[in-house]
Amino acid sequence: MTDKITIFIGSKRDFNNYINNRIDPDEETISFMELIQHYNARIRPSDSGVRERDLSNLISVNNCVVRADDYGSVLEHVISNFANVVALNYDIGHLYIQNPPRKVLESLKSFYGDDIEYTGSEYTKLDRTKLREVYQNLCRDILGQEKCKKQMISGMYRLISQNNQKPIVLMFYGPSGVGKTESAKCISRTMGGELLRIQFSMMQSAEAFNYIFGAEHSKNSFARDMLSRESNVILIDEFDKVHPSLYNAFYELFDEGVYVDTNYNVDLNNSIFLLTGNYQSEEQIKKELGPAMFSRIGACICFEGLTKEQKQAIVTNWYSIVLGQLQKDEQNVIKDAPILEWFKENADRYDNIRILKTKLENAIFQKLTEEFIIK
Repeated sequence: MTDKITIFIGSKRDFNNYINNRIDPDEETISFMELIQHYNARIRPSDSGVRERDLSNLISVNNCVVRADDYGSVLEHVISNFANVVALNYDIGHLYIQNPPRKVLESLKSFYGDDIEYTGSEYTKLDRTKLREVYQNLCRDILGQEKCKKQMISGMYRLISQNNQKPIVLMFYGPSGVGKTESAKCISRTMGGELLRIQFSMMQSAEAFNYIFGAEHSKNSFARDMLSRESNVILIDEFDKVHPSLYNAFYELFDEGVYVDTNYNVDLNNSIFLLTGNYQSEEQIKKELGPAMFSRIGACICFEGLTKEQKQAIVTNWYSIVLGQLQKDEQNVIKDAPILEWFKENADRYDNIRILKTKLENAIFQKLTEEFIIK
């Protein structure tokens, strides 16, 4: 039997903080997987090596903690009969459950009805002060793209004033490696946590279909990832690689901030969806996505290529970061080498900032290899 049940909807970081603040270290607390091990021994005592009489009495514990990752380790019948499984061997004072699949929730409701407490992550809401902070951090962390930054803030401003709290959808387009993903990361950090980044470019059609619409409870899914987000900022990277047959999944999500798949219901009100694509123009976006999807995008923001001076500033900044990670003798070797000067002089050779940073790092560590390993 269970005395109290709390269901937590939100990120692993926030759930861990919640648990740590509510469970005394001296209390007897078990994980869900410990409970399942005992459950398996109960239903198959001959295989477990545990004596039947040792399984006949309920075990009393103060707390049991069920984490979102635990569901993938159990069979379907455990999910469907969750309340029975939990109560079979244990007398639990407080059961804490993170992001339960729909069948787990239905099983618990059938036993406990309204005697369930609900809580979860509290996501930062935009106001003018927070929006000003977003803009300041974008100006600090992202070189160039001044027009883009203003358009981002303008697009997000709607979340302050609109009454229906529907999500904001912004499309970042332009060449690779000019700050689209870094801008999304900066916005997410300012809004309270690490960015949830979804990439479709590596998925084949069947894999993408199962990920978006949900399959077995043990498989990762779009809904499950969104439930575990740290901030209300979600990046769908390379949206131009999403197959048009999957667009139906995004219509209600972008319109109403609601997402439902085979296992989960997700509330995404006040969310900021950032889409990226290597489109060349807004006309191309409209043509390739179609009017229905295009109409759900609040703003299309074009990222331009960087000037040589901006690339030089990035080189200098990244050089300093890498140098700060080295030991003193290594720093001296690199400072004596003409690496920084060469990359500043030749910065305009590179259109992709990620490649520029990688080449700079390679030059630094090749020099260190020659000096401290080969010699």
